[in-house]
Amino acid sequence: MLKISKTEKEIKDKLSEVGKTHPQLYNLLLEKIEFSKYHRFKKTIRQSIRKLLAMGVRNYLKEFVGKDIANKINNSANNKRKILFVTGTPTLNLIAISIHLRKTGEYETILIGESPWLTSFFKQHFDEVYTYNSYYDAAFILFTSKPYIVHVQGMPNYYFLGVLAKTLSCAAVICGFIDIITFTPINDISKESKNFQLDYFAEEFIFKNVDGAVLVTEANVSGYFRSRYNTKIPLIEFHPYICDEFIKEEEKYSRKDNKIYLIYGGLVAPSDKPKNLYGVIQFLELAKKLIAQGLCFHIYLPPTYSPRIIKKLYHDYIQLSYESQDFAFEQGLLLDKAVSVFSKYDFAMLVSILKDTSMEGLSWENCVPSKFFTYLSAGLPIIVAREYGYIAPLVEKYKIGIVISQNEIDSLLDVIKKYNYERLILNVQKAREEFSMKNHIGRLIGLYEQAYTNTRKMK
Repeated sequence: MLKISKTEKEIKDKLSEVGKTHPQLYNLLLEKIEFSKYHRFKKTIRQSIRKLLAMGVRNYLKEFVGKDIANKINNSANNKRKILFVTGTPTLNLIAISIHLRKTGEYETILIGESPWLTSFFKQHFDEVYTYNSYYDAAFILFTSKPYIVHVQGMPNYYFLGVLAKTLSCAAVICGFIDIITFTPINDISKESKNFQLDYFAEEFIFKNVDGAVLVTEANVSGYFRSRYNTKIPLIEFHPYICDEFIKEEEKYSRKDNKIYLIYGGLVAPSDKPKNLYGVIQFLELAKKLIAQGLCFHIYLPPTYSPRIIKKLYHDYIQLSYESQDFAFEQGLLLDKAVSVFSKYDFAMLVSILKDTSMEGLSWENCVPSKFFTYLSAGLPIIVAREYGYIAPLVEKYKIGIVISQNEIDSLLDVIKKYNYERLILNVQKAREEFSMKNHIGRLIGLYEQAYTNTRKMK
């Protein structure tokens, strides 16, 4: 029998505290974390292959191990406050946060995540970046390191990281929420999955136990969570605000041929997925309606999608791009390149054909996707469906685009022609300044300070 290390036993003992109040969550956690050395070895081999493919041999050989990251946090020669960001697949909004934290001269930023595919890009904007080999590896770092703050980027399939952070770390823990699980309509089959159940139980634990939460929603949603979970933790609205460093505008495609170019950048569901659940991110029918009017419509997938996956899942979109010169289906771009390329378009799209699509759940009324801010970064007016109950009023308030109804999709070209485009551009530039990260980072720093102070008082 393989011997259990002292640290592994201590981690298990700490996690057992979760079982006293949240037994279902605890049992799912034990299944998720690779306490079995055999399963840990298998996961490490898999991660090593992924790192080699993503980073290349030279960069892979320079990779740290979990102990190195903990030592760098604990034994740094400077007095800067260490913010440890914990993620599954790192989200690009963390880059703007890191840039502006580092600009103060008071913080160092360390990022650990499971996905290795964007590591080289994130390394440009964080002091340290590490791809952990297993969830146990992440748990080990949380247990042995002593940062100023742990900031968990919560998202579906990874909210359990917030539970690990709060249970194992000695630091104050802030948890971000993207695609909040109780806001999202989901079918009965998905509810039976262990990942969904783990997310569901983790959400309650997080809101009752962490030291602060960051919501990518309107501010009024905090009342919903306070009521649902009877929580008193600090909650702030904090969006993926614009990072001025990435703003770069290029000449418009439309100046060459006088056509109107529309862009969508983000998640796309394959056409064979159920429309009632995924219709809002299915765009084939929309693309056909737009190009029939003489509009050019281009779609860019997330940058983590590989060419192999794109070819496998989106053959019908690819086929349409062959058939029509006005439609393009492109691989995703990193944030700096995306803003530059997107700026060549005339309008950004947040429109779907919503017939037979479920609009249940609070996300449509209260949440703003990160692409909204990427579009503003690129200087684009936004065409948005009225069903987006929070974004549509923002577009109308700041006069930064066009809000349309479903029955206007077939005549969108005529709708666009009614608007003064130059005035929309000027309004976007004004809004871009208001939604800049430099104007909001102070609120996040304030949350960090409040969480740190409250944690110190309890010790």
